[in-house]
Amino acid sequence: MSDSIETVKVKPWSDDQGEFVLINKSDFNPEVHELLEDTGSGTKKADLQAQLTAKGVDFPSNATKADLQALLDKANAPAQ
Repeated sequence: MSDSIETVKVKPWSDDQGEFVLINKSDFNPEVHELLEDTGSGTKKADLQAQLTAKGVDFPSNATKADLQALLDKANAPAQ
């Protein structure tokens, strides 16, 4: 039996790292890393949840993908 570790794609911080860097989800720090979207099949619900969690935004466990996207859009909006 093997345990899998969740990972996320982040923007590389040097030119020799390619298009993205794969890091452990638990190591993601929004003050250091820029999360990259999965361009293959669009943003997945789990990706939205990970981004919200990284930003410290609470969301209901039964939130839809649209609800999560709305919360993320609000969290990413510039302060007025």
